[in-house]
Amino acid sequence: MNIFSRNTLWLVALLAQSCANKGFPEGGPKDVTPPVVTEERPASFSIDFAQKRLTIHFSEFVQLKDINNKFIMSPPAKKDPRISLRGRYIQVEFQDTLRQNITYSLDFADGIADNNEGNPLGFYRYVFSTGGVIDTMELAGQVIDARTRLPLLGVNVLLHANTADSAALLELPSYIARTDSAGRFRVTNIREASYRVMALEDANRDKLFMPEEERVGFLDSLVMPVVWRENRMDTIRPDTTKILVKRSKRGTFTVDTLTRDTVVEREYVMYGPANLLIVMFDEEKTQLYMTGDARPERERIDLTFSVPGENQLVATLLGDAAGKEDWYLTERSAGRDTLSLWIRDSLVYKMDSLQVELAYLYSDSTRQLVQRRDTSWFVFAEKKKETTRRRRGDDDDEPQPPPVPLLEVSVASGSPHDLNRPVILDFNKPVVAADLDHITLREKVDTTWRELPLHWRQDSLKIRRFFVEHDWRPGAEYNLKADSMAIRGIHGIHSRPLDVKFTTKELDAYGKLILHAEGVTMPVIFQLCQGDKDVKVVEERRATADGRVTFDFLKEGTYILRVVMDANGNGLWDTGNFLKHRQPEEIKYIPGEFKVRKNFDIEQDVQVNKEYTREDPAKKKEENKK
Repeated sequence: MNIFSRNTLWLVALLAQSCANKGFPEGGPKDVTPPVVTEERPASFSIDFAQKRLTIHFSEFVQLKDINNKFIMSPPAKKDPRISLRGRYIQVEFQDTLRQNITYSLDFADGIADNNEGNPLGFYRYVFSTGGVIDTMELAGQVIDARTRLPLLGVNVLLHANTADSAALLELPSYIARTDSAGRFRVTNIREASYRVMALEDANRDKLFMPEEERVGFLDSLVMPVVWRENRMDTIRPDTTKILVKRSKRGTFTVDTLTRDTVVEREYVMYGPANLLIVMFDEEKTQLYMTGDARPERERIDLTFSVPGENQLVATLLGDAAGKEDWYLTERSAGRDTLSLWIRDSLVYKMDSLQVELAYLYSDSTRQLVQRRDTSWFVFAEKKKETTRRRRGDDDDEPQPPPVPLLEVSVASGSPHDLNRPVILDFNKPVVAADLDHITLREKVDTTWRELPLHWRQDSLKIRRFFVEHDWRPGAEYNLKADSMAIRGIHGIHSRPLDVKFTTKELDAYGKLILHAEGVTMPVIFQLCQGDKDVKVVEERRATADGRVTFDFLKEGTYILRVVMDANGNGLWDTGNFLKHRQPEEIKYIPGEFKVRKNFDIEQDVQVNKEYTREDPAKKKEENKK
């Protein structure tokens, strides 16, 4: 043995001794081993199953995690099985009669874990047949959201052998599965037959579809499972291993491990299709009925309906106020589901109690729109106001006169104001629109104010909102001004003085995104958005052919781009309908982000007709943290 070898052995021994003297560590390694199934009574994949219950035994004590939401039996029963914990085993007791000659699959997902560290068993399934054969066919795929194009967790996927539309509403599905966190589903142990495949967010857990109340998705055509054999090349590693020891001239040693892999061809049995894609959506609500009525102000009556849209409301005064014509102005909310009736006549709104007949469209039991008439009472109770007294002497108090009511107006002008936005005036009560001509718009040039022509328009829904529009000059100063009492409300009150000054942004405060769109074969809507899962549309542009699409006046920030395939060309995204076999219009998220900077242009080619898969923002954040 040479000097080098003796020194090396001495050093190793010294290190071993120093390590041994550190004592024993407290506790021990964390248990990361999941429980193991040791016995199934009767065994999984049994045939001619006729038991009322079964038990599954484990190598250690276990716990059930959210099992009521994770467990699923396929085919489903009217009453779900009762699952109970018995320490080292669980018991499944069937509460409904099992069907004859059917293969059942009990899927526990990751709802079984060890009792100490909570290590999940991991997607355990128990299979049995009430007949003499175990069905082995499978279907698989993914469920995504129509708007976000992201996978959906915990959604039921239903297979109906009865392919009539009514089956989804009236009958339990032939088979059922549930999606995981990646939106993936796998329906196993099914018969060879044609199925209607749909996804359902089962709000009441009855496994039946309620139109317009539950989210749904479906495939356009029937699906039949298939099986085939496929040869694949597999690598066996390592096949052989060699250790090569080399010594350098300086006497140091290096050890290399050499392996050689062997490639073999193997035959696999494949089931499918396994790439089904179901797009899930909320149906448009069409059941029209009144949901509420109120009189929050003396001059205003609010009527709320179940869905937005035209309800052809006509309100007629009864009782002491009967015979009054044209007695109200109608204002719609932004969502178009609330109507505000602003009472014009002072003799009417000063009445504490009003009897009104309301005629409007209503959905009957057959979902047909018919006219309905209701009579409602609207009562307004004036709140007592505390009077303010002025002290005139030691024993003499005189009440102050009530303040004169005035119109209130809020002005949204930005600070500084965007060049491509109007100034918004919001009044608290309806006004005589023509009085807005009394407002003056001025621009400061050097040190002098120059009056400009005023262009305004009234909002088509909210009648108390007005837009002041102008081709604003970059970096300029403006003034909106009106004298006191210049604008009248329809109830006889007048406005306060208006005097608002604001400046506009410089042109170099904005960035620009220029798209070169290709593959536009139908009307499309380009939407520039911000946000992650729930995105907010910042700007949108429409196109009907290939060409240049420009987003200008963009604030500095990060944006994403999505494209709405506007098949019907109405300029809106339209959802789907199950009973009408109508899929929602497709939304595509263009990969990547656009980081817009001030005074900087970005140009991007966009292939509209290309298929895109949206990257999950949550996963991207996790990767960025690493």
